[in-house]
Amino acid sequence: MRAVAALAAACCVAAGCSGQRATAPAAQAASPVPATEAFEYRRIVMGAECRLVLHAASQSTADAAARAAFERLAAIEESLSDWMPSSEVRSLPTEPGREVSVSPVLAEALVASIEISRASDGAFDPAIGALTKLWRAARRDGRVPSDAEQDACRARSGIDAVRFDARAATYAVTRPGIELDFGGIGQGIGADAALAVVREAGIASALVDLSGDIAVSEPPPGRSAWRIELDDPQHTVLELSDAAVTTSGDRFQHLDAPDAETGGTRRLSHILDPRTGRPLSTRTEVTVVAPTATEADAWATALSVLGPERGSEVLRARPRLAARWRREEIQPGGTGRISESITRGRESPRFP
Repeated sequence: MRAVAALAAACCVAAGCSGQRATAPAAQAASPVPATEAFEYRRIVMGAECRLVLHAASQSTADAAARAAFERLAAIEESLSDWMPSSEVRSLPTEPGREVSVSPVLAEALVASIEISRASDGAFDPAIGALTKLWRAARRDGRVPSDAEQDACRARSGIDAVRFDARAATYAVTRPGIELDFGGIGQGIGADAALAVVREAGIASALVDLSGDIAVSEPPPGRSAWRIELDDPQHTVLELSDAAVTTSGDRFQHLDAPDAETGGTRRLSHILDPRTGRPLSTRTEVTVVAPTATEADAWATALSVLGPERGSEVLRARPRLAARWRREEIQPGGTGRISESITRGRESPRFP
């Protein structure tokens, strides 16, 4: 989800866990480690680039925290990835009759996913792995799956077929072919986990950017907030602290399919509506600001599916979330018109 970028002052690019530094204004820190310098790290993890910006007292402190954060992200990937053949998700039963224990990482992902699935009326669903694989192949091959293929995968999807006991941390399915896909929440989970690791290392001011899922803690020294620039024509800048932001849309991942009605093509998003098993066909980007990246990531997907009218109704019960829908409507002649809708809770940050 590369629709947001952090404007981190006084930071230099560094590879791996070998951070480079630049001086930043000194300020009294809220953690045991006085944050007087900024260090930046980049690494490919969870299938995308992850960038850390850490304000720490020394390079050795920042290096150790970054190393621990990347190790934590690798462990989450080993649990939640549907790409890695050896991942925990890939080892789960797909047929009824077998119950297994799951790791704390997977259990936490299931708890968060099920909660948001229920709260969104099923607009978010982690148990549509069969459908996401089908449409992933469709985008690669440039063809729309047949109705029979889509119906077969839809029959093998749905969180209603998952039996998860959060207290016992056990997992089973009640229909054959059920597969999990945490693509709509996994990177948010990872960003939150990485931020928690650097906090545990005593670093109060940090930013984690995992492919556009951005989580921040306290502001950099001498500043009132982190400045996050959205990838939109207005270059909207959000000022955030102890919060997260994610944008979800079809700009980078979609299938241009033939449109029988117009004789042209229509864009089919990589975002699926779990209730129909079909891709979204409205050109929509949704940006969500939330207390955690886990919430921002999953709700950006769910609100893309729900749309601004129903999505705004759902958000009324969530005062700490804010969302912006930007929809492009294609006019005759191929020109586009942008419509925008913003909904924010009474306790959430404001969109400019």
